[in-house]
Amino acid sequence: MDEVDQTGIPWLTDSHRNFVAHLSTLTIQRQLDNPHPYDDVSDALGDLADAGEVLLRADDENVYVVIGGHVIVHAERDWLEYMTPVGERGQ
Repeated sequence: MDEVDQTGIPWLTDSHRNFVAHLSTLTIQRQLDNPHPYDDVSDALGDLADAGEVLLRADDENVYVVIGGHVIVHAERDWLEYMTPVGERGQ
């Protein structure tokens, strides 16, 4: 994916990361054939992340969660900033 910067994610706060993780969990949970509890899906994503299988990438305008080479979540940075608590902005 050419538009994704592979060098890191400037200005992404813990609140942003937590919200993107939440969106990833919801996205995968809703796509499963058999319903799984939110916590189980979240734990499984955590295990995948620990194994280096979940990548968080960004460019100047977007943030992406990539699993197995596929974009699972795409969030515009402006929207992500808007959706996170005010106390976390700009940190």
